[in-house]
Amino acid sequence: MIAPDDLHNVRAWFEGCQRPLLVTHRRPDGDAIGALAAMTLALRELGLAPTPVLFEPFPPRYGLLQDMVQWHLWDEERERLRTECDAVAIFDTCSFSQLEPIAAWLPQAPRMLVIDHHPTRDPLATRPQDLQLFDESAGAVCLILAEWVKTVGVPLNPPMATALFTGLATDCGWFRFSNTDARTLQTAAELAEAGVAPVVIWRALHEQDPPQKLRLIGRMLQSLRLHADNKLAVLTLRQSDFAAAGADHSMTEDLVNEAGRIGCTEATILFTEEPDGSVRVNLRSKRTLDVAELAVRFGGGGHARAAGARPPGKWDEVVPGVIKATIAALGN
Repeated sequence: MIAPDDLHNVRAWFEGCQRPLLVTHRRPDGDAIGALAAMTLALRELGLAPTPVLFEPFPPRYGLLQDMVQWHLWDEERERLRTECDAVAIFDTCSFSQLEPIAAWLPQAPRMLVIDHHPTRDPLATRPQDLQLFDESAGAVCLILAEWVKTVGVPLNPPMATALFTGLATDCGWFRFSNTDARTLQTAAELAEAGVAPVVIWRALHEQDPPQKLRLIGRMLQSLRLHADNKLAVLTLRQSDFAAAGADHSMTEDLVNEAGRIGCTEATILFTEEPDGSVRVNLRSKRTLDVAELAVRFGGGGHARAAGARPPGKWDEVVPGVIKATIAALGN
């Protein structure tokens, strides 16, 4: 839990600016999108003029949050955004690699705030005027923000609660992942009392997939291979799979969790070939393997049970190298 004084310090930090830039990691998930939407609404309640910024087009999966605020694309507006902002607030990451489009600018950026719940982090927001708020025990960054809203007295309206619930529920796997605890469920209940309809959010996120995504899942499952006495499941998606399914890379979120249904496995790796030939690695574990530690070895990071990386190198060197390291970490 975060001390109330630390939460009030965040409000005081925001009161020292007027036009903060709100950013999150590349390929934003529900926690990242929910955090930006909720904080944009909350800061408006405090009289600020925040600007939520994405590095890619808004992900269609989170369409229920798209019209809550006006979203901005960094590549289209970078000069104006850099000139007009008087602060930068970063949510759900403390990694230069996940902030690559603005990483070179950050050392010269205005005062900076980072709010994150990942145990792996880079030296971001370390200047005297900067502020950090970390809570590795929080199941989602939206959990931290929900507690911040409550503690500092920001009025919680239904749109804000919906954005926070979206981030909380998706990062906890709809309350089935190991990061779900009493604190998580209590906050979810408070958000429901504020006007959230969980079934509406579930249907918007999980019952609106295009046929192409199911075809992509089918191709991914066909690639399934088991290693390390069946303790490791390996899934792959090549560019040819996306072409055959008619799918795009925005449809890969959460696909790594499909192999978690296999009872004998402890860990899963999903290797995805990116359009530029690089390889994105998603790692998951059930009980004992610290995949964040593995991800750090390959230039990434995350949580003990969910992490990712984008190692340098091509497919034929990255894939065997990560598999070998994971098998060794599993004790095989």
